[in-house]
Amino acid sequence: MPRPDPASPVQWTAALLIGAAAILLLYNTLPVALAYPRAGTTALVLFSLFAVPFLVMRRRLAGHLALPGAGLAIGLAWGATVAVMTSLFGSRALHGLFATAWGPAWAERWAPVLAAPVVEEVVKTAGVVLVVAIFWGRLHGVLDGIVLGAFCGVGFQIVEGYAFAMSNTVINRAGDVVEPVVAVFIVRGVLAGLWSHAIFTAIAGAGIAYAATRRTARSAWIAAAAVGAVIVLHAVWNSPLLRDGLGLGSLGVLGGIMLKGLPAVLVVWWLVRWAKRAEAPVAAAVPDA
Repeated sequence: MPRPDPASPVQWTAALLIGAAAILLLYNTLPVALAYPRAGTTALVLFSLFAVPFLVMRRRLAGHLALPGAGLAIGLAWGATVAVMTSLFGSRALHGLFATAWGPAWAERWAPVLAAPVVEEVVKTAGVVLVVAIFWGRLHGVLDGIVLGAFCGVGFQIVEGYAFAMSNTVINRAGDVVEPVVAVFIVRGVLAGLWSHAIFTAIAGAGIAYAATRRTARSAWIAAAAVGAVIVLHAVWNSPLLRDGLGLGSLGVLGGIMLKGLPAVLVVWWLVRWAKRAEAPVAAAVPDA
């Protein structure tokens, strides 16, 4: 972790935004958590499982990573607080604009496709950029960005999943029970968890790290293209496309989910393989003292 620097605007920005968003998040979630402690604990435990695959990823790629764990912790905190709260209010604002312009029914159908992906991916990527700025010069390569982006996305994914689960618990009106939480986890965790926020932001993080380590005009355009591609992938994922499984029942719905979500997973898989070939391990890249 870099030393706290009172003169560093980047560190101040991160601390103030994460702190303010954390307070706002607690204000919005704590009353329900206290009212439904069993459901809340279950939701937090279940959705925290999202982090496990990416902790394993970080361990397996450790020889190629130079970004300290503190950087990943800041990214996780940003995703769980600033990204969640900004996306909540930003998406609502755009939904309202769409409803005013084209009607509530149109907004209800298309705001998740046109508003949420733009707001959410831009804000999560901003967290990646902020961590890179705090640890400027510490990134070794694209793999650092992939893991950092994944952690930022995981933070968002955990809190968003928790919020959906608790909302379902309240709407269910059955009291402090875990069934509504488990139902949401099956849909948003088991079926949709693999190709969601962590994967999207990992792709954006790869682009940001590529630009930060190459520092050329071309690499900056590649980073912008990565963010744009993630917005498109997220929009396709949120779209009504194949949502009914073409009328083929549960297997059709599952197939539709995989067709929409798998491309992002394959992109991250390819990026990891490419970066491991193209970039030397950290130990080999740093000469002995």
